[in-house]
Amino acid sequence: MQLNRGVQILTNPERKLEVLLRLSQVLGQEIHLDRMLGIMVSEVTQAMGAERTSLFLYDEPKRELFSKVAEGMQEKEIRVALGVGIAGATAATRQSINIRNAYSDPRFDSTADKHSGFVTRSLLSTPILSNKNRLLGVVQVLNKLNDEVFTDEDEEFLRGICSHLALTLERAELVEVHVQSQKLQESLRLAHDIQMSLVPQHFPALPDKPEIDVYGTLKPALDVGGDLYDFFLLDDDHLCFVIGDVSDKGVHAALFMAMTRSAFKISARAHQGDWIETILNVVNRFLCENNDSQMFVTMLGGILDLRTGHIKYADGGHEPPFVVRRWGKAEMVEKKGGIALAVIDNYVFQAGEIQLEPGDALVLYTDGINEAMNMQRQLFKDSRIQATLESLRDGESAEVIVKTLMKNLSEFVGDAPQSDDITILVLRYMGTRGLKA
Repeated sequence: MQLNRGVQILTNPERKLEVLLRLSQVLGQEIHLDRMLGIMVSEVTQAMGAERTSLFLYDEPKRELFSKVAEGMQEKEIRVALGVGIAGATAATRQSINIRNAYSDPRFDSTADKHSGFVTRSLLSTPILSNKNRLLGVVQVLNKLNDEVFTDEDEEFLRGICSHLALTLERAELVEVHVQSQKLQESLRLAHDIQMSLVPQHFPALPDKPEIDVYGTLKPALDVGGDLYDFFLLDDDHLCFVIGDVSDKGVHAALFMAMTRSAFKISARAHQGDWIETILNVVNRFLCENNDSQMFVTMLGGILDLRTGHIKYADGGHEPPFVVRRWGKAEMVEKKGGIALAVIDNYVFQAGEIQLEPGDALVLYTDGINEAMNMQRQLFKDSRIQATLESLRDGESAEVIVKTLMKNLSEFVGDAPQSDDITILVLRYMGTRGLKA
C-alpha cells in the first residue's frame, strides 16, 4: 500500500491527526503483517520527528523480546530478555521510559551502537499492550531531531500510536486463525474487540474528582457496529466528553469508530479551552478527507466546567440528550443542531450551552435506545426514556441511572432481537463541594 504524501501538514495537531488516520487506513487495507509493520514503523519515525524507530515483539514462552523492524540495523534479529536494557525494562514494567541522555542511564545497553556505529542520544520506549493488558511488544524511537528531547506530549502520542499497533498485532493473530477456520466469525469478533477496547469500562472513573460522577455502558448488537463514548480531563477544571454512532456496521464501521475516537481525543487535547465547536470542525474535516467507504458518524461532544457546571457542546446530528434535575424532572435538551460528521468537509459547527446545578445529570445515548423495538414492533421512543428518568428517586447516582434505563429497556424489548448498538453515558454534576451520590 502506498500512502499519499501530497497532503501538506500545517500544524502539529493536524500532523498527528493525519498520522492516526493513515495508520487506521493501513490497518484496514493491508493484510500482510511484515509489510504493514514496516509501513507503520516508517510513519512512527516521521510522526515523532526521530532518526530511527525499532519495533520489538514479545515471545511469551521464552519471555524475550525480538526485533521485528529495526531501521538502520543489519542484524536479522536481536533478542532481549525481560528486564534487560531499556526495551527489556519497558516490557518488564509496562511503562514508558523517556531518556534525555541514553549513555547516562545505567539501563542502556550500547552493544547495538557499537556494532552499527550509530550513536543513541535521546530515547523514548513505550510498551504495546492489548486491551486486556497483555504485552505484545515495545516500540523505541531514537534521537529527536535538532538535538531536542522527547516531550510528555510525544509520550502520549506514541501511546496512541501503540494502540493502533496493538490492533495490528492482534489482527495478525486472528488472520492466522482465519486461515484455519471461519473468517467471518473471527472478523466480527475482532470488530467487537476493537469496539469494546476503546471505551472506558472501569468505574468509578474519576475517584479523585468529587465534582463529577460518570458512568457509561455500550452493549453491541449481535452484528458489530460503531458506537463510541469517551470522557477525559483536559485539565483540573474541565472534563471533555463525547458520544457517537457510525452509520454502518461490521469491521469497517468499528475501524471508522476507532479512527473517529482517536481524532476527537487528539484534537480536544490540542485545542484546550471551551472551543468544542473547533474540535468538531477539525475532526469533521479529517474524516471527510479520509472516507473512501462513505460512512458518517453522528456525534455530540462537550466540555464541562467542573467549577460551575456549565457545559459548552457541539452537535453533529446526534440524539438530543436529557438533563435530569436533582428534584427528579427530566428535560430534553433543545439542541443547537448540526449535521453528521464526514458529510460536508467545510461545515461549521456551532456551540450550544447547558447549565447543570449540583445534583443534576446529563444523559446521553445513541438511537439504539429510543429506536429499540419489541416483538409487537413498537419503539421504546424518547417518551419512555423521559418517563424512566423521572421515575428515579431524587439524587440517584450515574450508575443507577444507566442501569435503570437498561433494565426498563430490556423489559420493554423482551425476546425481540437487538438490531443496533446500545450506548448510554451519564455525567452527574456534584458541585465543587461534592454531593453524596
